[in-house]
Amino acid sequence: MIFPRRTITALVAWVAIGFSACVIPEAKAQIPAGYYDTVDTTSGPSLRLTLHDVIDDHKRFPYSSTAKDTWDILDEADEDPGDSNNILDLYKNTSIPKEGRGNDFYNREHSWPKSYGFPNDNSRNYPYTDCHHLFLCDSRYNSSRSNNPYRMCDATCTEKPTALNNGKGGGTGIHPGNSNWRRGSGSSGAWETWMDRRGDVARALFYLDVRYEGGTHGGTGAAEPDLILTNDEVLIENSKTGNNEDTGHMGMLSVLLIWHEQDPPDDKERRRNDVIFANQGNRNPFIDHPEWVACVFLNDCGTPVDPPDNGPPPGEPWINEIHYDNKGGDKGEFVEIAGPTGTTLDGWRLHGYNGANGELYKSVKLSGSITEIENGMGVKAFNFKGLQNGPSDGIALVDADGSVVEFVSYEGVMTALEGPAVGRTSTDIGVKETNNTPRNQSLQRVGSGKSASDHAWQEPMKNTKGKKNTGQSF
Repeated sequence: MIFPRRTITALVAWVAIGFSACVIPEAKAQIPAGYYDTVDTTSGPSLRLTLHDVIDDHKRFPYSSTAKDTWDILDEADEDPGDSNNILDLYKNTSIPKEGRGNDFYNREHSWPKSYGFPNDNSRNYPYTDCHHLFLCDSRYNSSRSNNPYRMCDATCTEKPTALNNGKGGGTGIHPGNSNWRRGSGSSGAWETWMDRRGDVARALFYLDVRYEGGTHGGTGAAEPDLILTNDEVLIENSKTGNNEDTGHMGMLSVLLIWHEQDPPDDKERRRNDVIFANQGNRNPFIDHPEWVACVFLNDCGTPVDPPDNGPPPGEPWINEIHYDNKGGDKGEFVEIAGPTGTTLDGWRLHGYNGANGELYKSVKLSGSITEIENGMGVKAFNFKGLQNGPSDGIALVDADGSVVEFVSYEGVMTALEGPAVGRTSTDIGVKETNNTPRNQSLQRVGSGKSASDHAWQEPMKNTKGKKNTGQSF
């Protein structure tokens, strides 16, 4: 947990591609001179506090009105770059003639579903009408997304394809491709936004997390909720009371951090920020300064070339699949390693760490070599009887020289107090098993690439012990 007021569990899997990829010098947003002069970037808490002061207390427009309202602002903000008479919707990427209020083709998507903390519109409900997180959206896709949290999906999910417009979108049938994907419903459901807009929704939610810190509006005195990003489904579900609440939760934070890196701000998003600023009087700072995401949400406020750890660099093995808890007596606990074909694991070890006391409770000796599965990569699984059930228990992958290659944990973050990982803080994988998890399921990394940072941890699914994970590509 980075900030005392926050309950952020299962924090982060991060794509280690370097923050410099987010800083795009062309077509800078029109940031007013001096707008961020009071911001303190020396630490995560100080940046959060000073950013909140800058973007707080914006001007509210009505959701729907005969006067200027959110329809009017969004028709301009979400204008199709290729046709000023049309809007370009968020999920389907269709270019639709501007119709404004009351049309049958597109409506307004709350990227942070209003059901999670602020469902009832009134003149004092600021997040309900905050255009920084409202997007014009094909009505059917908006309904399909419903209030599912943003998270990674896989090819077993339902595909919601995009249209080809302005050189983006189009094509179906391959996950993730240029499609959206969905499964389930409510806080346990998933909506994976397509590649060109996933960073947009991530930064919209980062903005809400910082803009809404509780308290009251400085101009109107209206009570405002504290909106908090998390990976905890229980907290998200508990936000859905049907009433406007003091606190609302939304997720998944670890996935949104990845999406921010995968899809940095572009000209369309910067123009959108300018339009909303011209109306509301406040900006989304994470579009103007994408490097601030790491500082606020990971307390990593160093130089852009020092991204947070997400495991071994390319060419190094990584922990690829884990099973530690299931319904009834635990059975078949194992840890799977992925890496380049031919990597010799003789002398390597997996060390189990107790999250309650930081102590080493078991070591498993590895042996053999990783055999080919695909494109010069493979996996090798090792039984780990007695792998503890958390919370905050950790696993360190240690090479033959005694160096820690990766140190992960589940159900919380821990610091090792002995053994090869002594003094190191774990990276929480962001998902967990419970005593209701079926015995044949596991936690798996899914993605496409040859390094750990290309693959994100997923919720329990049928285990693929000794095989490529479901939806995984090397």
